Amino acid sequence: MRQTVRFLALMIAVLCSSSAFAVVDPYEAMVITPAEGVVTSLQHFTITFADLPVEVNEQAIPTLEKGGGATYEGSMRASEDGTTVLVDFGVCCTASGQYFLNLPEGSLKVNGQRLLPVTLRFTINGTMESFYEQITINPAEGEVESLQNFTISIPEYIGEIEYGSVATLTNTTTNETYEAEMYGVRFNVLVYFPDEITTPGNYVLTIPARSIIIYTLGEDVEELNFNYTIAGGSSFIVGDVNGDNNVNISDVTALIDLLLSGGVTPDAADVNSDHGVNIADVTALIDKLLTGN
Repeated sequence: MRQTVRFLALMIAVLCSSSAFAVVDPYEAMVITPAEGVVTSLQHFTITFADLPVEVNEQAIPTLEKGGGATYEGSMRASEDGTTVLVDFGVCCTASGQYFLNLPEGSLKVNGQRLLPVTLRFTINGTMESFYEQITINPAEGEVESLQNFTISIPEYIGEIEYGSVATLTNTTTNETYEAEMYGVRFNVLVYFPDEITTPGNYVLTIPARSIIIYTLGEDVEELNFNYTIAGGSSFIVGDVNGDNNVNISDVTALIDLLLSGGVTPDAADVNSDHGVNIADVTALIDKLLTGN
């Protein structure tokens, strides 16, 4: 009888232990090192689930995604005792910004339960100087064949774009200006101009100060400028009729002389950009000199 009681007590203990073991929610039990939040660097991670057994699909590829930046692929495996997930990357991330550790669906089983995709969030703090240094744009600055669509990547999550703000693309060679609306999508500012721009010249894409609102930044985003060149034809300064790389009263004289003599007028003489050169350009050139524009 005493042995029977002991046996029953043992069975009850085992059942209670198994029942308690089974009801542990792996998502609530999950502990990651380093912990989510502010860190100084990211490369190696350990994940535990309150000593629950884990199975790792070593063919699954974890990723470390930097907001507005690159995405790195890593590897994952289980520890020797089968209770810890080890996630490693070949690079050590120290640049300031927001990061996301992504474990794909099917990569983990905890106590026999297959986990859904897991995303863990981290932040590396930095200076405003490092913030601006990490801003990139596609297409990259430099010589291009045409301009129309731009994607500006920011190292912090974009809260919104200030209502009414527009991006400006200026051909500094011809003084032609184009405007387009801006859209904030996660870590990117998207700018779409209605028409493809192919006119040769030097261009500046300007994003106005305070138009990009980032709630986590703590201060306004300054004006951003990106420089491009569309090659083809001859570059010139509007109003530089005599070709001395300056615009002054001598260009007015040169333009009048050309009009009176019927000589060939350079592209720079089309001061009012109406695709013709006449007395109206003389007036426009004088206005340009008087106003300084």
